Formats: sequence, structure tokens, C-alpha cells
Amino acid sequence: MTEGTVAIVGSGIVGTIIAYMLTSKGYDVDIFEKGPEYPYPHAKQFGEKITHLYDAPTNRPGSGVQGLTVSGDYRYDLNNDERALVVGGSATRWEAIALRMGPNDFKTRTLYGYGDDWPMTYDDVEPYYGKAEVLLGVSGTDADNPFAPWRSQDYPLPPFALSYDDAILAARLRQQGIVMHTTPQARTREAYEERPACLNFGACHVCPIGARYSPNYHLLRAVQTGRCRVHSNVSVRRIVMDASGRAKALVYQPNDSAAPTEHGAKVIIVAAGVFESARLLLLSADGSRGGLNNEHIGKGLVFHHVFNADLQYKDRLYPGRVGPWTGQSHQFLDPPTRGKHGGIKVECSSRTSAGRVTKWGTGAEIMKQLQPRLYSRHVKFQGESTPSPQKFVTLSTQRDRFGDPFAHVSYTSNEFDFNTYAFARSLMDRFRAATEADGHHLASYDQYGSNAHHMGGCCMGRDARSSVVNEFGRYHGSSNLFVLGGSNFLGSCGAMNPTLTMAALAIRAADYIVDQNL
Repeated sequence: MTEGTVAIVGSGIVGTIIAYMLTSKGYDVDIFEKGPEYPYPHAKQFGEKITHLYDAPTNRPGSGVQGLTVSGDYRYDLNNDERALVVGGSATRWEAIALRMGPNDFKTRTLYGYGDDWPMTYDDVEPYYGKAEVLLGVSGTDADNPFAPWRSQDYPLPPFALSYDDAILAARLRQQGIVMHTTPQARTREAYEERPACLNFGACHVCPIGARYSPNYHLLRAVQTGRCRVHSNVSVRRIVMDASGRAKALVYQPNDSAAPTEHGAKVIIVAAGVFESARLLLLSADGSRGGLNNEHIGKGLVFHHVFNADLQYKDRLYPGRVGPWTGQSHQFLDPPTRGKHGGIKVECSSRTSAGRVTKWGTGAEIMKQLQPRLYSRHVKFQGESTPSPQKFVTLSTQRDRFGDPFAHVSYTSNEFDFNTYAFARSLMDRFRAATEADGHHLASYDQYGSNAHHMGGCCMGRDARSSVVNEFGRYHGSSNLFVLGGSNFLGSCGAMNPTLTMAALAIRAADYIVDQNL
């Protein structure tokens, strides 16, 4: 059995931030990633996915390693479309929208009577939001957003201006009392550290130059310290606990190997995403060896419910000039009726589903098919949800190549979710009228997506009677086992994108580990 200081399961944005922070403090870190290496900057992937429309099999784990079963009313592919099992994780392909949760999102039980209050406040997290914005290189401003929470420091980079079509719609919305503002994002408006300024390639999910933040940027720097090793294409199968509740080792196995190996560590951190983190804890449950038997593992699961819409206009808006999401409205995050339904964040994008090429032909024929795009605009209504007994992660009846059960996700909407959709429909009507749209389409409820915003499953709280970990992600009853990431979120989580909060809490947990001299 090998042994080191810190072992981290998962190389996504949370695992990478922890590794980067701890190696800078002199810790030795081993990272275990189920997926393959993912070169950075992502120029190779840009060539494959954008230039050649090729989904390279080398960007996925081997056969029999990645799997997930689902029941309930969620219709999208959680296994393949909403997570990336590669070095760097899903944030190698995120859209980089970097937003803070609002103060009220931390106490929805007290204020609105639903969800759960977090064991911390916005004021507790605020300094770490600032640190996360600096680490990720966020471009933004609150000057045009009257609904932004208070902050103790400015964004490290200036904002991206509203696009041409944003400006047109923003003026019309303003006349009707609706505010559209710029979008804070982890994408470089100017050169930042070793990252160049954005050149607007129009494909942020595979930015070829590193303008859009990718965890691999800091992972490379952690490795360069000589204190960080990344083990790719390996599956962590168990956490070994002793009778006192201390985590002793990881049992892992190379994906192409016939035998497992034990890796001992003084601190073990699970940062493998919502589904895989809950799965690993469930696989490690063994009462005879002081295993992980908290009854709340897998519970408290919640997604954002995202409803796509398109607006059509008589005049040309010329969308598509920029690649990222552009305008936002945070005006409806805390509506007077919040509690009867969830708050909603409105996102505008120059992308549009109108005018898609469905049949290849001459240049003139293709341009004719694309004509409707000039008059269309895409909008997303991102609503909060609440946990329920019908939303959870457990073990599946299907197994991986090692014989271990995959994760099973059960997710069924509740009355709160249906009421939030009704609120989204009312907002759609307001936006249509305010912007003088000639036509519109809002997806039906059964077509909601999550934007890959998965939260809960290893929720934080005061003690093991109601939660899995404490406010720093330390597993209840253990001195050296941590579970970190979106899995710690509890209650409704509000309607804000979760990644910046995940990054802030990762920095906070790293400081805690150092302060506790673990």
C-alpha cells in the first residue's frame, strides 16, 4: 500500500482547486480520475469537435466504466450529456457563467418556508466568492445590476458589454420596467495571468486558447510544483475506514487492470460530482468495519429546472455575433410570490434554434434555411427547485466492469416545480410583450433541462441527524474524510448557477484543512 498526505477523488473544478491550494501550502496530493487525460489548452478538442464535428472516443473512459441509470420524469441524458469524465471534469466544457448566490438563497426555510437553511450565511462565504473570482479570472460588473448582492472587492476583469441584439432588447425591456444587465463570466475580457484575452471563437465550451477558464489551467500548475500527481483512467472503488471513523485508504483500480490497489492517505477528499460522490460513499458502507452508513447519503438531490424559449421579431436582430451567453436578468430571483414557487433567473443568448440547416444543398439554399435566424432570439428561464422524497441517488442494479453497482438517479417533479413553470410562462408573456416580439415558443414542462446543474446528495448541516457533512465538507463522525462540491448544497439552492459557489466553498475548505493542520 502506497501512502501520501492528501488523496482526492475527482479532478474537476473542485478537486483541482483543492489540489492547487494545498500544494501551494506544501501538501503532497494524489488525484484519482476515472477518465482520460484532456490536453490544455483545448485546441486539439476544438479541432475535433468544431472543425471536424468529431467526438473522439479518446475523450471518454473505456468500456464498462461510465454508467448511470435514471427513473422519474427527467428526459435528458444525465450519463453522457451532463457530465464529462475526463481530467478536469465537466468544467472543461462549461459556459463559464460565474454568479454568486444571493443572501436569501442561504435561508429559504426561514424566509419562504421551503427548502433548508444553510449552516452558513452569504456573509460567511462572501470573502471566498472574491477569492474564487480572482482565481477563475471573472470578467464582470455589478454597476448595471441593481439586484446583485453586496461585495467587498471588485471583479478582477472588466465586463463584456451587451451584444448588439442584447442592447436592442435591453432598451425595450427597460421601458417596461425590466432590467437586462451584463453577465459575469470566467472568460478573459483582457489578458489575465497566462491566459490571453478572449478572441470570440464562438464555441466557449471548447475554447482553444484558454480564455474561458478550465480547471486544467490550475491543475498543470499544481503538477508543476512537483507535489501533485494525477492518476487518470482509474476507478476508485471504496474508501477504507477504521473503527474510529477515520479514513485510512482508497481502493482503486486502473480501468484496464485485473486487480485493485490500496492507496493510504492522511486526508481523503471526495470531489467526484453529485452522482459519483454519493455512489462512492454508498459503495463504502460497511458497518462491520466502521464504514460509511449515514442515512442521508444520496438524499436532498435537486436540479435547476431550465425552460428554453425562442422569440421571433419582424426586424432583424443579427444574433450569433458572439459565442457566450450575454444578457441576464436577476430581477425575478426573489419575487414577492417566492415560496409559492421558485425564483427564476433569465438568460439571453445570441444563439437561437431558429434557422437550422436540415438539408444540405447549394450556398443559396443553405442561406435561405438560415434566414429565420436573423429575426429570432433565444431565452432561458432557469428556475430553482426543492428536494423531495422522489429525488435521490442510490445504487443501480446495473454494474460496471468491476462488478460494482452504478449510481441510480431518481428524479420526479413536485408541485413546487409545476408552480415555478407557471411563473416562467408568465415571465415569457411579459418578455414577449415588452420586447414587441411577433411570435414566441416556450418548451412544455416535460422538456425541462438542468443545464447540468446537479446539487445535493451529500448535503451539509449541523450534525449526522440531518446531513452528511459539516459546513466545511467534513464527513460527520470522521476527522479526515471530506466530501466537497455541488453535492454539499442543500435546500433549494436558489436559481443561480452553482459553479462559483462550489469554487468558493472549495477555497474555504482548503483553508480549513490547513488551519486544522490535517
